[in-house]
Amino acid sequence: MLLLLLLVGVVFAQECKPAKNFYEDSQRGWFWKEYCPPKEEKKEVKKEEKKEEYKLAPLEVKIPWHILDRLHPDEIQKIEKEARAIAIMYPTRHNVLEHMKLTRWIRDRSVKYARLADYYMRQDPNLSYDIPTALPMTDALIVYRQRERKKVFEKYAKTMGLLVVENEGCFECPGFRLVLEDFKKRYGWDYLVVQAERHPNLVARLGSSNFPDIFLVINEKGYPKHFRVGSGYKVFSQLEDAIILTLFMEGYVKDEKIVAY
Repeated sequence: MLLLLLLVGVVFAQECKPAKNFYEDSQRGWFWKEYCPPKEEKKEVKKEEKKEEYKLAPLEVKIPWHILDRLHPDEIQKIEKEARAIAIMYPTRHNVLEHMKLTRWIRDRSVKYARLADYYMRQDPNLSYDIPTALPMTDALIVYRQRERKKVFEKYAKTMGLLVVENEGCFECPGFRLVLEDFKKRYGWDYLVVQAERHPNLVARLGSSNFPDIFLVINEKGYPKHFRVGSGYKVFSQLEDAIILTLFMEGYVKDEKIVAY
């Protein structure tokens, strides 16, 4: 009998292991002489092949005008983007006009904000000093800007200059050379004019495509750095503005009042 039990135990250990609730379950297990729990048959689940689905564009632009002013700005951007896409795909009269109306609505909101921002800033003593409210104040700002700019240009006259790339078909280039001469006479800045046809490698490195292409060159510790300040013809004041803005963005100028955005 003992040998039989040992043999049964060996067979039991080889064929299966009793479940965790073998001695606890009153419905199954040792009481019912079920040494092996019933094996669950694994069902094979067939994988469904995914079909390619394409998103079809709506045929008509629909703008929710009745709730547009209460929507989140992100939602309005999504609506504008979708309306533009539909109008491009299906440029019917309705689609084009609806998209243009939405564009005007957004622009009007931006203009309204700009006007109210100016109005509220004038009422706040901490912000109103940034806004010239009268001609004397405007004139004083212009005089201050001219005086301080002159100091900046004279300070960097020996370490900075202008590089201008021209090409043979540039009809604006001769006129811009006159601007460069005036700039040199007033501030003492040197400039160098380079013909694109004679220096193709330089043009490729600078990425010049519109002419005249104007660069600010800074000689810093014997190593020249260049920054594009504009492409195309510029009058004297535009050239000044472009150079000052570049110097401010690169950290050579700290006074933001002399910058014209």
